[in-house]
Amino acid sequence: MEVQDLVMDKQFLPEIIHGETVTLKKHQVELADKMYRYVVEDRQRLARFLPWPDFIATVHDEVDFINNCSEEWQKYATFSFGIFRNSDSEYMGNLSAFGINWKNCSCELGYWILGKFEGQGHISSAVRLLEATLFGMGFNRIVIRCDPKNLRSASVPKRLHYVFEGVQREVSFRNDGFHDLSVYSKLKSDYP
Repeated sequence: MEVQDLVMDKQFLPEIIHGETVTLKKHQVELADKMYRYVVEDRQRLARFLPWPDFIATVHDEVDFINNCSEEWQKYATFSFGIFRNSDSEYMGNLSAFGINWKNCSCELGYWILGKFEGQGHISSAVRLLEATLFGMGFNRIVIRCDPKNLRSASVPKRLHYVFEGVQREVSFRNDGFHDLSVYSKLKSDYP
């Protein structure tokens, strides 16, 4: 196999990805009000480990976020989805593939879910669904990074058999200072 055969062509992900228990849908502006209400409802919990909740002060901030997601989608830079429960089409949180490196066939996943939906396997199902799509497209490496103190978030890559690579020291700045991030990865060759 020649090197040029390994380089991926830029391609869009499907805008809707159906799974057994959850469906991923590309963000639409119509969801902005609900997204904003979820952040307000769970701001303190989300802000404990994520840098962005304090910057969502109005519904317009969510509209701006969704519009930015659409622009990043068109640039093949980030693919952001809402996570919807199949049983009742309830929106529960977000999952994104970002930091996409087409030359190296790699990307990173980031996710959050509203507290009332946490611990029910929805994020694991969503990540499993997105990783299957990404590996099917030709991605070779997927990374998940999270605060080592965020045990629930770290349980997702562990449950899905990602390999723990180590800790990046003080690599993420949030409200109260610099924080470490644990790094987990899965290779296409690790994928069943």
